[in-house]
Amino acid sequence: MPPSDEVTVAQLCGKCRAQLSTFDIKKDNMMLTTKDEIWCPHCNENTPEVRDVAGRLETIQRETASYPKLAPAKPFTSKLEK
Repeated sequence: MPPSDEVTVAQLCGKCRAQLSTFDIKKDNMMLTTKDEIWCPHCNENTPEVRDVAGRLETIQRETASYPKLAPAKPFTSKLEK
C-alpha cells in the first residue's frame, strides 16, 4: 500500500479495459488523462491508455451493493385520466 500522500493508478487497455499495470504516484503529480498508447497482450496491439485510481470501481460496487433494496416504483397515473 502506498504512503498516504500517494495513490495507486491502474493502466487499462482503452479497447478491452483489461488492467495492464499499476504505478504509485504522489497525489500532487497525478494525471489520469493521457494521449499515450499502451501495448495490450489481450488485443495484441497498441491501444489508447486509460488511467483510473486503482480499486475505485470495486469501491463503488461495494457501496452501491450496501444500499437498501427498494421496491420498483409504480407508474404514475393522473386522476384526470380515469
